Order: sequence, then C-alpha cells, then structure tokens
Amino acid sequence: MNTARAILKGVAMNTTPPKTLTPIAAAVVAACAFGLPSQALSASLAISQVPLYLGGTVEPNILFVLDDSGSMDWSFMPDGIYSNHNTKRAKSSYYNKIYYDPTATYLPPLDQDGVSRGNSSFTSAWKDGYSSSRGTNTVNLSTSFRPTWYYAGYSNEYSANSQAAFYYVFNAGNANCNGTATDDDCYTYVKVGSSEETNFANWYSYYRDRMSAAKAGVSRAFAQQGTGLRIGYGRINRSSVNVDGLSTSTIERGVRDFSDKDNFGNVTNNRKQFFDWLFAQQPTGSTPLRRALDAAGDYYEWQDSRGAASTTPGVSGGKDLSCRQNFTILTTDGYWTDGSYYEAATSGARQNNDGNNGPLITGPNSATYQYAPVGPFKDSWSNNLADIAMYYWNRDLRSDLTNNVPVSTDDPAFWQHMVTFGVGLGVEGTISSTTAFAAIATKTDPGWPSPTSSDPAKIDDLLHASLNGRGEFFSAKDPQTFANALAATLATINARTSSAATVAANSTRLSTNTLLFQARFDSGTWTGDMLAYKIDVNTGDPDTTPTWQASKQIPAFLTRSLFTINPSNGQGIPLAWASLATSQKTALNNDSTLLEWVRGDQSKEASNNGPFRTRKSIMGDVVNSDPAFVKNEDYGYSLAGSLSASERKAYIARRLTTTFQNRKGALFFGANDGIFRGLDSDTGAELFGYVPNSIMSGLPTLADPKYTHRYYVDGAPKVGDALIGSNWKTVLVGSTGAGGKGYFALNVENAHGFGASDVLWEVNDSTTGFGELGFTLGQASIGRTESGDWVAIFGNGYNSTAQKAQLFVVNISTGALIKKIDTGVGSSTTPNGLATPVVIDSDQNGSIDLIYAGDLHGNVWKFDFTGSSNSNWKVAFGGKPLFKATDGGSPAQAQPITAKVQVSKHPTKGLMVYFGTGKYFESGDNTDLSKQSLYGVQDECGIGVSGTGCGSISTTSKVARSDLLVQSITYEGSQSFKGNVWEIRQFSQNTPTVNHRGFLVDLIPPTNVKEGERILTDPILWKDRIIYVSSIPDDDACAGGGSSWIIELAPYTGGRTDHNVFDLSRDGTYGSSNEYNNKVVSGRRVVGGMIKSLGQVRDAGGKTHKYGSTSTGTIDKSTQQSDGSRRISWRQLQ
Repeated sequence: MNTARAILKGVAMNTTPPKTLTPIAAAVVAACAFGLPSQALSASLAISQVPLYLGGTVEPNILFVLDDSGSMDWSFMPDGIYSNHNTKRAKSSYYNKIYYDPTATYLPPLDQDGVSRGNSSFTSAWKDGYSSSRGTNTVNLSTSFRPTWYYAGYSNEYSANSQAAFYYVFNAGNANCNGTATDDDCYTYVKVGSSEETNFANWYSYYRDRMSAAKAGVSRAFAQQGTGLRIGYGRINRSSVNVDGLSTSTIERGVRDFSDKDNFGNVTNNRKQFFDWLFAQQPTGSTPLRRALDAAGDYYEWQDSRGAASTTPGVSGGKDLSCRQNFTILTTDGYWTDGSYYEAATSGARQNNDGNNGPLITGPNSATYQYAPVGPFKDSWSNNLADIAMYYWNRDLRSDLTNNVPVSTDDPAFWQHMVTFGVGLGVEGTISSTTAFAAIATKTDPGWPSPTSSDPAKIDDLLHASLNGRGEFFSAKDPQTFANALAATLATINARTSSAATVAANSTRLSTNTLLFQARFDSGTWTGDMLAYKIDVNTGDPDTTPTWQASKQIPAFLTRSLFTINPSNGQGIPLAWASLATSQKTALNNDSTLLEWVRGDQSKEASNNGPFRTRKSIMGDVVNSDPAFVKNEDYGYSLAGSLSASERKAYIARRLTTTFQNRKGALFFGANDGIFRGLDSDTGAELFGYVPNSIMSGLPTLADPKYTHRYYVDGAPKVGDALIGSNWKTVLVGSTGAGGKGYFALNVENAHGFGASDVLWEVNDSTTGFGELGFTLGQASIGRTESGDWVAIFGNGYNSTAQKAQLFVVNISTGALIKKIDTGVGSSTTPNGLATPVVIDSDQNGSIDLIYAGDLHGNVWKFDFTGSSNSNWKVAFGGKPLFKATDGGSPAQAQPITAKVQVSKHPTKGLMVYFGTGKYFESGDNTDLSKQSLYGVQDECGIGVSGTGCGSISTTSKVARSDLLVQSITYEGSQSFKGNVWEIRQFSQNTPTVNHRGFLVDLIPPTNVKEGERILTDPILWKDRIIYVSSIPDDDACAGGGSSWIIELAPYTGGRTDHNVFDLSRDGTYGSSNEYNNKVVSGRRVVGGMIKSLGQVRDAGGKTHKYGSTSTGTIDKSTQQSDGSRRISWRQLQ
C-alpha cells in the first residue's frame, strides 16, 4: 500500500574515512535485509516476500466526491462561451476546451483491473462509451457525426448538423483573421483523416462532454492505484442517505478497502463497485459544494465501529485505528450554489472558523496545538468552503482516540482530522494556487475576496478550502489537465502516506553542501523514489522540501544508459535487445517489448491496451538497498605499509590529479524494478543502471499485471578503492539481496561516464564454485589481504544448498573464486548462513589479517588471514567460534546474529567484538519473543592465531556466556526533562573483574516481560561509548511496524556511562538536567516508530548529529556532545 507508515528501516551512512585511517577504514553502510522473495519458500527458511514491518501499516481513507451538477452534461468549456454554439470556434479545442483536440491522445477509460475499456470504432462509435448497453446505440462518424452542446431536447442541444466528423484549428494567418480566439475567420475546417479516426472516435465516446471527460480522468487516475488505500465515494447532489448507519448526504458508499477481495480471499468487489458507480453517473441538479464538504467531514467524525476509523467499515465489531489519515477530494466544474438549502448542515462549520482561535489539542510527547488566525488561512468571511475545511482540520474529530496521526511538512496535524483537496474543471479564480500556498511561509493574506462577491471568488474559496485543509488545489482548463490533476492529487496523498526505506549523507562533515538522501517506496503500487535534502549548517536539521527527486528525472526509455552482463563471456553489454545473449532473450520470453517495459516504456502497459503491468512511476521500490555515496574519498592507501612504494606513490598521484579532485559525486542503490542505479548526487539525474543477469528470468513476473511483490536488486552496495591490474579504481560490489543469490562488481571510478566495459563481473549460485551461495542479504567488503590479493569478501547468506555458514573470497577484478571457507555448521534440518563479515587490519599495515562474522546459530567466527599465502586462510581456534550467543536458558537457545559485528582494540589485550542478536527476515519473525542480547566479547588473542589458547581449543567456543559481565536494564519509563517528555532507559553499572572477557545485556525490561526486542544492524563505536539500535516489531497497525531504542553504553563494561549521552532537556548542556534520579540515562525510545540504524554528520563545532528515519517517515535527529565523543574508526573497520 501507499502506506503512511513511512518506515525508514535503516540509516546508512557512507562516510569519508579520516586521513589517519588505513585503506580498510571505510565507514560502514549497514546491511540488514528485511525480506526474501517467493522462490525461497521452498527452502528451509521461510523468507518473507515483502517487508515484514508492513504488517503494521494503516491504509488512508479517501472520500472522492464527484460533481454531478447539470452543467457536467455540457459539451463546452468554459461556461462563458455558452451562447456561441453555432460558431466555427465552438468546434475547436483552441476556444472550446472540451472539443476534440488533434494534438491530444484520447485513451479509453480503465476498469478496476487497469484494463482499457477498448477503442471506439469510427464507423460505429458508441454514443455513451460508459453504458453497459453501449453496443446498441452507435453512430457512423464518417457520415453522421453531430457535435453536442447543451442539454438534450433544447434548441442548442447540438452545435452543427449531421455530417462527416470534423473540427476546426486556429490559424492566425488566415485571411481577415484579427488574431483573437473569438474571430471565426481565424479557424480552418479539417475533416477527420484516416490516421486519427480512432482517436476521434475515442473522444466522441469517452470525452465529448464534461461528465464523460471526468469519468475518463477519474478512471485512469484510480485504476493506477494499488490496494493499499480505502476509497469511499459520493456525488454532490445526493440528498438524504444512510451510509453505514450514519444519516447523511452526498456519500453513496463509505470507505472500503480498494480491492475486490478481503485479506482472507473472500470476494468483496469493493474496487469494481467504485468503477461501476463512476461509469453510471449522470448529471443532474445544482452545485451544493458546501453541503457536500460538510457531509464528508461529518462522516470522518462519526464514532461507530462501522465508521471511517474502523478496521471493518460498514460492519460492526471492528477496531478504530487512531493513526488513520483522512482525505477528501472535492471536484467541480462550476461555482457553488447560494442559499441555506445548499450550505453546510453542521452549524459549527458555518462559522468563521479560520478567523477565530481553534481548540487546544494535545498529542504525544506533550505536543500541543491551537490554531490561531494568521495569513494565508484567515479571512473575514463565514459560511463558506474555507470555513468548512478549517472546521474539520483544526478540531480533534475523534477525541476518544489517541492523537498519533502521522505528520508531514505539509500537514502538521497529529490529531484526527480531514485533509481537503480541490480539483476544478474549466473554472478559474482570481488568485493562483502558487501564490496562495507560497503565502504560508510568509504568513501573509493573498487577498481573499468575499466568496459571494463573484463566481471566480467562489473558485478562490475552493482554493482557500484546500489550503485550510492542508491539501492541494488544481484548476484544469481541459480534460487532459483534469486527469493529470487527479493523478497528481492521488500522488500527493501517496507521498504523504508512503514508506521510507533508508537514508544516507554525502559527507561526514557538515557544510553548506551536505545532503541527506532518503529512499521511499509506495507498497500500494510498489514504486519508489530517492530524495535529497539539504542540511542546515547551523542546526543540523534537514530541509522540509527535497532538493531533488530521482523519480522525476529518469530519461526517456530509449536514451537511458542501462547495462547488463553477457553470461556467456562475462562481458558488460548494453541492455538492448540486439546485445542480449540468447539465454537472456529466452528469459524474457523472446519478447523485445518486455525489455522496453523494463527500460521504462509505458506505451504497452495495460492502461494503454498493452499486456504489461501499469506503473504509476518507473522507479521500483527501494527497501533494503542502503545507498552508497562516492566522490573523492581517501581510503588511506598512501600510508599502507604492505603496499609497494610504487603502489603508494601511484595512489597519491591519482588523488592529486585534477580529474580526481573534481570528480563529481554519485549515489548508488538497487531497486526492486530489477535495476541497480547510479545517480548524480548533486542533481538526482540518472547516470546509469545495471540489471544483474541473475534476476533476468524474474522480469516477466515483474511485468505481469497480476504481479505481487518480490525482491529483485535489494542488497546494500559497498564501495572502496582497489588496484585493478596496475591502476587504482573505485570499485562497487553490489548484490541482489533478497532478490536472488548473486553478487556483482562495477568500476565506478568515473560513474558519470559509466560504460559497458565498467561491468567487472557477476557471480551467482550457478557459477562454478559458487553453488553454496544463498540469498545474499549481507554486504561485501573490499580490500587487500596479506597475501597481496585484492578481494571482495562476503558471507554465503541464507538458504544455500548445504545450509552451512561459509565465507567467500573472490578476486575483485575478475570475480574468480580465491577461497571458500566452510565453518561446517548448519544442515538442511538446522539451516545456517553467514552474515556480513567485518574485515580487520589489526597490525595497521593496510591489509586484511582477520575477519569476524556471525551466523544464524549465534556463532561469532574468527577467520585467520594472517599468512602471506591464501592457502593458509582458515577458521581460527581450530575451527571453533570465538563465541556462541545463547539466551542462557536451560536448555540454552541459540541467538541468531544477522547484522555485521563491530571491532575495536581492547584497552589491555587483544580486540573487542561488539554485536547484538536477533532476526527479522523470515515469516513469523514479527511475533518471535525470544530473548535477545547485546554483547561485547573480548578476543584476547587479537592478531595472535597460535600458541596457548589462541590455536586449537577444546571448549565449544573461546569465550563462554559465563565469562561475561552481566549488565541489565534497571529502569524503563516516561519522564519529563525541562518539559520534554521521553521514554527512557537506565542501565546497571556493574564493575568487571580481571576474569571477565566482555559483557552482555539481555534486552528484557525491568518488568521481565519479553517484547521481542532485537538488534538488526551493526553497533557504532565511539571513544567513550558503544551505540546499539534495537528494534521491537509490533503488529499494532498504529505502531508503525514497531519501535526502536537508541542505547549508548560504556564500551568495555556495557554499563551506563559516567557522562550524559543524550540532550534530553534540549538545552545543549548535557548536564544534570538530562539525568533521572541523579543517574545517567543510557537509552531513549525513538519517537515515531522503528528505525534501522543511525547516520552521523559532524558539524564545525565538533558536535555530531545522528539521524535515524522512523517508521512514520520523520527523521529522528539527536546531537551528540563534542567533548570525548569521537568515533573510533581505526584501521581495522570495513
């Protein structure tokens, strides 16, 4: 659905390593996948096809109100040309905006399945293309066309006699033409030619009057919507009616799921009923817009289990969801009717609501709001549309429900309210919508006239209502613009209720050029986007308006730079039919038009009478592919002692070149439309796309009109510098993630000039040597080993053939397998897989010597890469794990590790390995309440891989749970800090002994009630703290998929720190005002729902801003003090 629960599951920061770091010190981009495709269901792990957190989403309510007034029967527009029916210009679209326009394409309307109702026939055109009996009432337009004008039976019902179909075009060069639209001498007669007969017939059958044109536009706009919304509908001239137990007017059906089947597969025909209703409408009556808008608002205010907030609207017994959003779309072709009969039925709605203070409303975390009259909202008039819209916006419509409606920059209301959208057809006011909405920022009056002073002033009133109701207003002069306006309205609603996937920044240092990138997706239509926001250099706050939006900058499908790889020879090739291998053409059903659809051609979609799925937007959903940023980062190889002097010198020389210094930034991510993208990070323009061969066979499913979501290119990319041959290059390694069992590598040294030769390699489970590759939910690492090999390193993922945890090391240039290291743990009955590895340069010479990674059985593996020969690479401790995470029960249950571990030096001996446990990609994980934990485990051997206790061991693991210092959550609750209310946690501060080998913290609150809390991303290590982000899935629809805690603990004891880590009082002091009961607060719940991880940007004053994206789409930002808070990103981290 176009879920308003925008969950930014992850924060992925692609940072620039400090110059003191060695090459492997590139900062971490979190890689934790949240779902797997359908083909995995046959394996032992039931990996989900969709993001699991979508179970906690709430479909928005949309009431669509159609203008069915008598003027909708007219075949002319605007109203002022009524008396000119006998003129030439009346039969020209230049003058009459309803008449046939030879430059427009008149597409047939769509049904509930997005299927065209079919082209009309020129020689047997339907007089009413929407009628169920249309075949019995036709006309031969080649001989008997007669253009309609006014009501049937009136003298001006027609504007010409019966004849062959024709139209007039405006030609200022005609003899005697004065150049104005009202001079008939300026119009030239054109008989409809054979090439435009179908287009003219479609106009005649589907568009020739206002109502017909409206039906076409509405059908096409709504047919492209997914099922993730709830639609109710009505018409302005519907008088008394009972809807779901409410006595009202206007509404003909209350909101229902926009699907023809319910969640249990029972047929409801809710979607079909909307289209049947729409196509059956006939114009009649006046224009009681005020009464209609009031009825819509009153419907949303109704308290009943059958009402709009209920999970079962129309049926008793449902649950009212407090976070559901309410929208009304009011359409009209004219000016509202005066008189008390046509005004709002609710007396309160008739008052000057935008000219007086509204009621005080309270919300979450002590938030309050009270409307105060200010421009451009206020005026001096009452009893108009603007007052009605304000009445249903600035009041809490459901005071019996919690005020937790998601907010946005366009609509700050956290209480239950109605958002109003106005769409006008052929009508204009005196104030432009651009001027009116721009006045919000300046709080100025755009000059609202009295709505009763003129007809155009009533259109201004509809604009004013849209502004007061925090919606939007569109004024369409012709049917095509009307259809586009409706589509834009629904797109706006989708944007306000869409899901967000991840964020990243283009710098770790805050400057005027710093951008925050946010991925979003709409799970109703499974479309996606990437947006960029500037960050205020003084406050660290991201702008509310994006600097660019990638979905709006995709080139025409024939001009896109898209590539794939030829599986026969491993060479990069253009994604063009003539370039594809035979096997790839077979995978695409030998249909070149399918490839064109993948490239972005929409001409053969079902909405255009084609065989392929209709897309609302070309870009697919971006869910787990955390974006990676590349510009001119320094990976520190100029100081790498393991490299030769010439290699270091070459690295320095490359970095000093003008080409490298001026290299433009690029942003990389994958989407579930099958395309991995590179964008210009400054503008959002698409640079190139890569379609992995391993997902090629799934593309026909993607294009199927009956498509249900699955993943395609869903893995998080990794970038780094490497020697390719004798040349330094920036290399990217990406994966299909939950979309398949494959990795690929691209040369992105010059992403702005990417070509087919920059495709380096691709491997999957059918590639020789890679049969044990599972679904690649993890992320690769890039670097040089002590053996001199430049490599990509990755875990085997999940659902591999043997279901064991294994590590793959491949040549970064060619993709050739150098080594596969099998831990031997796992089987078909106890499936296992290796998560993202962290590679370590513990001797700080620029080469990898140790690797750590976790698996589903809770093992933390240490891999020995210390030797100069790759033949000696192996599992350390004689094949035993460093540690095995269990819940400590009897019998002990393994705690899965699915996120990347983090490593630092221990202050006295060896290394510290940090991680948390938990899993969230398999069906059933949502309801798993197993105890999970935070860990910091000391590997006292460090780089030592031999000798007593560091070679082979006889115990199950090197470190046992009993060797760890136990800390606990000692307090959890809601507290106020100088008026700022937070849910907080405090932790114990137990003292370690010399025998302790690290710490553990069980994620169990003091109530001892398991909540299913878990760790799904790698920790962040600072000099004075270790930071974990936990997730608590929640199927409560208003929980945004769950909640998260940010936990900041002492790095070597796991207890609370001696200094305050949160500015809870928001006074910038980090002093005692941030403590509770004179103790440091070590955890705070994220306001807004579940996040994946944190991104960080450091400002000029040394303070670090941490960003997390919540499940409601907001960015959670906190600022970390500068003193003593420096991130540890030493030479070992990758």
